[in-house]
Amino acid sequence: MTSRRQLIPLHLLLASMLSLAACSSTPSKATVAARESAKSACASLQQLTEQLARPRPSNLTDPYYQTAEQYLNTATNRAADAAQQDQGYQEFADTLHRAAQTWQVTFTLDKAEPLIQQARKEKC
Repeated sequence: MTSRRQLIPLHLLLASMLSLAACSSTPSKATVAARESAKSACASLQQLTEQLARPRPSNLTDPYYQTAEQYLNTATNRAADAAQQDQGYQEFADTLHRAAQTWQVTFTLDKAEPLIQQARKEKC
């Protein structure tokens, strides 16, 4: 008994290889969503950094601090969204969460600011 091999036509083989390559290089919806959330977090961190570069008023109820806190909270929430979609953003989210907690507990930027800068360096 002789065995016969069936050959796959070259064009079909190439088409299936290209299809596989496209599938493996296309990020998942979760990855794309995580990247978008991280990008939004980084934009808020940029706004926060610009706010922190301004002279700081002595009155803690000044809108300066409310605005800065709003930027930090937005960045923290977006980073948490990214971490829910992709575990690779968890440390980023944790660092911003610690910064927000530090700010709320100490009512000072001095201890939160290094964490904010660390988060920016991590993912932005």
